[in-house]
Amino acid sequence: MNGLLIKDLILIKKHNLGFFLVAAIFFALSVIQNTSMYFSYYSIAMISLTPIFTMAYDETYKWSKFEAIIPVKKQHIVLEKYIITFIFTIPAIIIEALIFHYAKGISIENTASLAYLMLFVGFISPAIVLPLNFRFGYLKGKLINLIVIALMASTITAINLRNSTGETALEGQFTPQADAFLFALLAVILVIISIVASIILYRKREF
Repeated sequence: MNGLLIKDLILIKKHNLGFFLVAAIFFALSVIQNTSMYFSYYSIAMISLTPIFTMAYDETYKWSKFEAIIPVKKQHIVLEKYIITFIFTIPAIIIEALIFHYAKGISIENTASLAYLMLFVGFISPAIVLPLNFRFGYLKGKLINLIVIALMASTITAINLRNSTGETALEGQFTPQADAFLFALLAVILVIISIVASIILYRKREF
């Protein structure tokens, strides 16, 4: 497992630093402007797709051939991708929520609600896309990936429109959805289901 993590972290360092820079720019735009938090949600959604890009590089470098000969279980290969999701998404959520709390004077309660919604946005895409990629591979599932990303952008837009207005943002007050915690709970449940589905589907995949 440690070896798999090191391998993916090397790939991310080599190929994905520019991607994180774009996500950081989106977040900065969200902090600077006073009318929307759309870019903040979107930056989290971008970061959450990190394991998808590592799977793309795995296929490019024919990593499956090495998996066939190294002593590693398929469930560990699956779990490692989800761990990569957690490693990058959860700290990003905490950092962004704290910056909003101190930079815009958002209350602790509303900061927590913002973090819950970010967790939902950050977990929902990999929860849907990862099982499909484990079953069909990145290239075959590329169209589905694009569709899911488009739907995620629409979802982010809907959440943003419902939870912030010009007035509340200018006053430094984020007005969250009352059941934001339920969204976070739903995301966690979907991730658990996604992990189980990915393990089952990856075992059935033929290389």
